[in-house]
Amino acid sequence: MSLYQLEREADADTLVEYLRHGSQVEVRRRAAAILGDIEDPSRAPDPGDADDPLGAEEPDVGDSDTGVTDADGVVEALVTAATDDDAPGVRGAAVDALDRHGPAAIERLVEALTDRDLGGGADWVRAEAFAELLDADRPELRMAAAVGLGQVGDERVTPVLVDRLDDPDQRVRARTARACGRVGDPRAVEALADRADDDSAPVRRAVASALGAIGTPPARRALEPLVADESESIRRTAVDALGDFGSVEPVDPLVDALHDPSEGVRRTAVFALVEVLSNAPAAESHEARELAVDRLEDVDHGSAVGPLAAILTEASGSPQRRNAAWLLGRVASGTGGGEAQAALIEALDDRDDRTAQFAASSLTSLDGAGLERRLLALLDDPGASMDARAQALFVLGKVGDERARERLGRFVDETEEERLRKRAFSALSKLGGAPGGDLP
Repeated sequence: MSLYQLEREADADTLVEYLRHGSQVEVRRRAAAILGDIEDPSRAPDPGDADDPLGAEEPDVGDSDTGVTDADGVVEALVTAATDDDAPGVRGAAVDALDRHGPAAIERLVEALTDRDLGGGADWVRAEAFAELLDADRPELRMAAAVGLGQVGDERVTPVLVDRLDDPDQRVRARTARACGRVGDPRAVEALADRADDDSAPVRRAVASALGAIGTPPARRALEPLVADESESIRRTAVDALGDFGSVEPVDPLVDALHDPSEGVRRTAVFALVEVLSNAPAAESHEARELAVDRLEDVDHGSAVGPLAAILTEASGSPQRRNAAWLLGRVASGTGGGEAQAALIEALDDRDDRTAQFAASSLTSLDGAGLERRLLALLDDPGASMDARAQALFVLGKVGDERARERLGRFVDETEEERLRKRAFSALSKLGGAPGGDLP
């Protein structure tokens, strides 16, 4: 049975059995992680027979309950794993999964480890209790306390979290750093920066995420060294976090990350760069785009085209699509990239008028083979919207050749849409008029 399939089908019963009885540590760890994301536990009606990518064998269910596992049952299974599993990694994954099930689940873990009932009290009562537990002997309890303080989210808990960032257990340090990010208090930046060279990769990854969440200029400066971390996953996390800053300062390190040997890091850098441009204050947006283009001169533009095309066709936010369309015209110019052409032509019908306008403007800077043919095909597509066809006519007036002149000459006579006729006439005029030198 594939863990991927179990995740897709939300098969909590089987996942709980893997967590309880799986012989492989990685299988139990992954089962715990998946259970943290299951909101509506149910037994899959047809589990199928896919091979498990982790090589997991079917667990020995013994005499366990075969009924459908409900949400409380999932939490209890995770609590048991967090307290009793032999592997520290599984116990840590179970704590994280309980975190995703909410404050009551973490309180249930604390109760199992201490017989102490937090009772879902006021935040300040829970915060005081969690703060005391940060000094507990058992690391799982300290992890639960750090997670609980992060859930409370009150900046008054920052000093006790900062004090625990040097915990001897790396799992506690990682959860504490993550909690600092959730609280978002700038006072934690200096202590987080001190952990940027931690021996533990999970700690450094949590530090990168936390600094990005805090989002102040000092946090950005502390985050930048992690863009050069030896771990690819940490570099990717740091680059992604730089996209959360609403200023132009991250442009330089993000462009530098486009030289990274890892395709995953380079792709993340493109996405983060678009986020920076989209989140920059209005007064700085033009400066940010020009700075990005200037810095992109020394970068292999081909590596940026694919991610930008994906943003343009898939992003839900209009600012992201606008900036992707604008950048594509700069990085794809002269490359003849069919992928850039296809994405920009699709964006001519974007629901956001400015995105469509940016896409049209960017298309005029491309000189790759097939662009004229693609635009003429759009013009002749009866299913295309009038807006998209109007934008296509604008672009054809900039990039068309003799073939476009011939088609536009006929189009002016054939179309019944006055708006399109005017656009076609204007485009034809820019191309020198109809074949034979006469304007229609």
